[in-house]
Amino acid sequence: MAALTISTRHIVHEPTAPGLAFREENFGYRFNDLSVPPEQAGIVLVDCWDIHITASHVERTGRICRERIAPVLDACRDLGITVIHAPSPGVAHKFPQWLRYAGDSELASEPQASPSWPPEDFAKRRGEWAHLKVDRTGTWEDEIEQINQDRYIDESVFPQPDDFVIANGHQLHRLCAHRKILYLFYVGFATNLCVPHRDYGMLAMRDRGYGLVLLRDCTTGIETSETIDGLLCTTIAIHDYELRDIAGTITSDEFLAAAQPLRTGAAIGVEAE
Repeated sequence: MAALTISTRHIVHEPTAPGLAFREENFGYRFNDLSVPPEQAGIVLVDCWDIHITASHVERTGRICRERIAPVLDACRDLGITVIHAPSPGVAHKFPQWLRYAGDSELASEPQASPSWPPEDFAKRRGEWAHLKVDRTGTWEDEIEQINQDRYIDESVFPQPDDFVIANGHQLHRLCAHRKILYLFYVGFATNLCVPHRDYGMLAMRDRGYGLVLLRDCTTGIETSETIDGLLCTTIAIHDYELRDIAGTITSDEFLAAAQPLRTGAAIGVEAE
């Protein structure tokens, strides 16, 4: 199949045209044309949960899953792009697919020795260092624990039998190496927490050398009272990835537009057979 041709967005701290002064108001986006063979690509769905303690957040994530991510998944399956669900270990273990790339360490993990420094009490913010820990009030702990036990994957993006489910970054890397995947499209939640910081998230996989593309309208962050109106935490996180060369970004519409001629060609090929 022909390559998927997209133009990824990036930020470079220099003027967008040679004649402009080297000032921040002249900084902007750059775009890079990228050709991605579908057989060398995977799409990683980070923590696309069906329930969450933060009601406003799960309202957005559910809508994004239904309206943005689900159509992209249909296109990925048509093109043969590997679909990889990464919903956190506790949720991944609810699906038999997670065993496909599970190693001995995942099936029977051994306890790891604690480092000698820093002192364990300091590292865990206990004892004389307990004041360093800033944590939840405890008011919602029972509800959070119940949600953690009950959560699943949103039904609009639920894993299909041929999809993959992984519980950690080692599994994701193992899967990619076996299937010769070089490019990873990222969608899911939250933009400023799990998407970058899980061990299957963008920072870890960029450090492993993969080429990453974030679909920026297929994600949203956890916001605060000061940022919720403009979703500023989400925007700042996306700009950080674009600036630090962690990932280029596109929209779901751009992805679908690039996929359409390939899907049409594949459909014609099937009809011809």
